[in-house]
Parts: sequence; C-alpha cells; structure tokens
Amino acid sequence: MHKKNESGAEVRYRFHADREVDRYLMLDKRAETIQPADGDHDGVFQAAAGKLARAWVDTKAAPDRLIHQS
Repeated sequence: MHKKNESGAEVRYRFHADREVDRYLMLDKRAETIQPADGDHDGVFQAAAGKLARAWVDTKAAPDRLIHQS
C-alpha cells in the first residue's frame, strides 16, 4: 500500500493484489473508518484495511507505505 495524498480529514492509499489493477481506499481520520473507492469490500480490501487500521490505532499517524497480504 502506498499513500497517494493526505489532507487534515482523509488519507488516500493505492493498493493491489498480484496481477490486479491498482485500487484505492480512503481512511477518514475523524470517523476512523476505511472504505474502498470502488465499493468492493473483498478479501484484498479487508487485508489492506486491517493492516492500515492496526497502524492507525497504534500511532494515529498515516504511514507512507504498508505491506499487506490477503
């Protein structure tokens, strides 16, 4: 996962599985929710969101990069 941009309210990340097209997810910092940009809550999204959620809860900071596995 790679951070694409960050504002005071939201962070947008690019993520993908092997041989898949790039996908995006958004972390809402205020609501502390993570949603897929394409609306697909599949296993790849769940793995990426889980990894990001753990990092966010631990530090309240949005890391530049994370490695996730589905």
